[in-house]
Amino acid sequence: MCEPVVQEAGYRLYDLEYVTGQKLLRLYIQDPRTGSALIEDCIKVDHALSPAFESESWIPEEVVLEVSSPGVFRHLSTLEHFRMTVGEMVAVVIMGQLSEEQAKGAPKGVKGEKKFRGRLQEVGTEDFTIEISGFLLRLTYKQVKKVNLDPDLKSVKE
Repeated sequence: MCEPVVQEAGYRLYDLEYVTGQKLLRLYIQDPRTGSALIEDCIKVDHALSPAFESESWIPEEVVLEVSSPGVFRHLSTLEHFRMTVGEMVAVVIMGQLSEEQAKGAPKGVKGEKKFRGRLQEVGTEDFTIEISGFLLRLTYKQVKKVNLDPDLKSVKE
């Protein structure tokens, strides 16, 4: 229901989450031109969605709608998120340890670790590759606990 309204308003629905305890539906939107969203964009989408939320009988009255930008350190959870982020710096947390094959030839800061920061190089349907100090680390999506965009904000300031 939300995606067509967001698209009609000129934006992309990046993600959504429902926070059960707060009865909060949070939509993350992006302006396709900038990859982000300003407060004005969020207000526009919120206003566009209000009639649907008020008229649909299956939506409980106590649900609160919040429209937001996905943020600078946005979570990557879909294949499309990964594809849009190729070439960018990401922070990855894995479950368990790297296999011997994955760790073969890895620098000291990679072997035995569960957290990595590197440039997303390649995205496939089963796995992805990040470059860490010249080392290419291939991870499967099944290994991943979480992945976030992790830009170098110092270089943005300069």
